[in-house]
Amino acid sequence: MRREDIGPLLHQVSEDLPEVSLADRAWTAGVILNRRRRRTALVGVLLAVGFALAVLAAFAYGWLPVTG
Repeated sequence: MRREDIGPLLHQVSEDLPEVSLADRAWTAGVILNRRRRRTALVGVLLAVGFALAVLAAFAYGWLPVTG
């Protein structure tokens, strides 16, 4: 096959492909972004709760001095 034959062949094949719906693409990207944000927020809350429990345990077992 010659190089000149590839362009028209690719054009012919690409005509058979369905058109990409930009609305569907945007919706999917929005859903992915929403899930990622929700997951990040959940991980942040869980880390904050874990840190708070660790500090409370440290005070309860006397590992940290109570001032005041």
